[in-house]
Amino acid sequence: MLPHLTNADIVTMIALALLGTLIVALRSQHLTIFGVCVRALLVDIGAVLIVLAALFLPELVL
Repeated sequence: MLPHLTNADIVTMIALALLGTLIVALRSQHLTIFGVCVRALLVDIGAVLIVLAALFLPELVL
């Protein structure tokens, strides 16, 4: 059975993505705008994967 994404899960994804993007933008002063955007996109994808992994791990353990 697949778990259902709640509003809290979606808010967590967005919060992690925004925080990660902000950290990448502040630490990447020597990169071009394109480089910062690519890193920010990777961080956003990572934030979504972290929340989905936390959601699916209890299902996989049992």
